Amino acid sequence: MSFQSPLGGKGIAPSNSSAAPRAFLLIFVAFVLGLVILWKGLDDDLQNTDLSSSSEAAKVVEEQPADLPPLDIEEISTTTVVMVETTTTTSQPPLPTRPPSDVKVLVLNGSGVGGAAGAVTNLLKPHGFTTLSPANGNKDEKSWVYYRPEFSPDAKGVTDILGIMPDLLTSFPTNGLSVPEGSMERVDTADIIVFLGSDKEIYGS
Repeated sequence: MSFQSPLGGKGIAPSNSSAAPRAFLLIFVAFVLGLVILWKGLDDDLQNTDLSSSSEAAKVVEEQPADLPPLDIEEISTTTVVMVETTTTTSQPPLPTRPPSDVKVLVLNGSGVGGAAGAVTNLLKPHGFTTLSPANGNKDEKSWVYYRPEFSPDAKGVTDILGIMPDLLTSFPTNGLSVPEGSMERVDTADIIVFLGSDKEIYGS
């Protein structure tokens, strides 16, 4: 007696038509999983790169120099010393003056105004100068304060007392002053001569 299978001799293995879709489904799932894993790995790398870049940027900012460079103490000290030396070199000490009693002052009247020389002489007497008797000079328009070279600072003191500009100061002419003969002796004796011109620069209006 023979036994025949109810499947008609085909066996229990799946048919080729149902196996192909399952294989494609498994491949698709594996591909999707691969993409997910790959994407997650790339995302982690990007995050790590961002953190690393941020750290490097912060480090660069910290290492940047300040807006103003640090002060060089040695350079400042050198500059200060040079400035002090320059000031000391260019400043001139005041010239010494003599006691007023050692300075002989003569006032010459070349203004044509009577009594002008006597008035100026009286202004100088209270300051202790040795004033010579006023004398006449040749009439001239310009007033001057003449001095012998070694009496320059003393002549400046005379201009200060009279309240006149120091630009009237000038040294004795090398050829002497032209004055009437009666005034020659006093001119030769004087250390400083105040000459009154008609411009009234010294004795006022």
